[in-house]
Amino acid sequence: MSAEKAVPTTDELFEVLKRSSLPTVLVEGKNDIIFYRGIEEELRDIGIDMLPAGNKDAVLELKQRLDAQKLSTPFAFVVDNDLWVHTGIPDLVELNGLITTAGYSVENDLFSDGVLLNLLTPEEKVQFHSDVTRFCEWYALSIHRHLNGKIASFRTHPGKVLDDQDFFASSVALETGETYPTGLYDKILIEFSSLLRGKSLFAILHRQLSKKGRDVKFSEKQLMAVGAAQKGQNFQRIGELVRKIIGQNLDLPKPGQG
Repeated sequence: MSAEKAVPTTDELFEVLKRSSLPTVLVEGKNDIIFYRGIEEELRDIGIDMLPAGNKDAVLELKQRLDAQKLSTPFAFVVDNDLWVHTGIPDLVELNGLITTAGYSVENDLFSDGVLLNLLTPEEKVQFHSDVTRFCEWYALSIHRHLNGKIASFRTHPGKVLDDQDFFASSVALETGETYPTGLYDKILIEFSSLLRGKSLFAILHRQLSKKGRDVKFSEKQLMAVGAAQKGQNFQRIGELVRKIIGQNLDLPKPGQG
């Protein structure tokens, strides 16, 4: 078996990109490419290349460094909203022109676009929503604590939260003087497809779509592919924003012009 290809460092990517003449869109992780390759294909008329930088921090660093170079090569930068869905995008000059997902992450946008709940049986849907409700009870408190500067493991895998009763009970026990964030819980539960951490959302869905005895089982990557194949509203939104940003620098003809 061949060794896994090494991921280029941010410095290595920067050195390659600043010498490139290829219109490039920097995105986060390699799994996100399942979503972004479809956009790349949709925009093949402008010849863009979708390139994973590794993570959000790497994309933001590369944006700052490439913007400072004032290069003629057009670049676009796409990142997950992550906790910005709760706090809003920081009002920073270096974030101007940045494209973000509509929901917490690519997984959330895929979940909404792909109508993935239709893959569930009626019984599985009931269990899925039950799991989401219980997980959100833990998640809302964890997010509330994190946003208020406390140590909180909001990235804990849903399996741990939903299956380990002792962990759940100890995690949701309120500290002295602490009040449960009911408003935040209600908002996350109502808008879970957008506000719940995407990897957690997919893991909860995957519990039903990969369970023992199911005739057709799905991996999380397959679920991402199903969502991306729908080319829904979130897919189209990012594609249109990429086209606009890249097109401004390529001097593409406006609609209606030859």
